[in-house]
Order: sequence, then structure tokens, then C-alpha cells
Amino acid sequence: MYDTNPADLIEFANRWMELGSAVTEQVVQVIDNPSCGSCWNEGTEDGANPTAIRLAQERLQGLNEGIDEALTEFLESIAE
Repeated sequence: MYDTNPADLIEFANRWMELGSAVTEQVVQVIDNPSCGSCWNEGTEDGANPTAIRLAQERLQGLNEGIDEALTEFLESIAE
């Protein structure tokens, strides 16, 4: 954790805050369960909104490998 460059951490925090609470809640949902895209495909209210996840991916991409992977996995799961 201490290997993180402070400027990178601040950039991530700023971009995260710019997403707003509705989008960040959905990103957290996807991080907790990247395969929740299947819920969206089934038409349930439990799935994260793909539009919100695409927005988050666009804004956060390249700042955190784990988040990048989870968002990509989610988007791939809804493409099936």
C-alpha cells in the first residue's frame, strides 16, 4: 500500500469523487461481484447499470488494475 505515488492516489480520489454516489455504488457492487452482469441480463434490479459502469471505466481506466479487471469482466458478462 505504501508504494503508491501520492499524486496517483490523489488523481484516483478526484476521479472517484467525480463519478457521484449512484455510479460509485454500482462500481462497488461490480467489484464485489464482477459477474453480476448476469443479473442485468436477466432483467432484475440487482444488476449494475452498464451505462454507469462504462462511464466509470472510462474515467478510472488505468488507475487501478483490480478495478479495471472487475469492470471489464462485468461488461464482458453483459455482452454474452
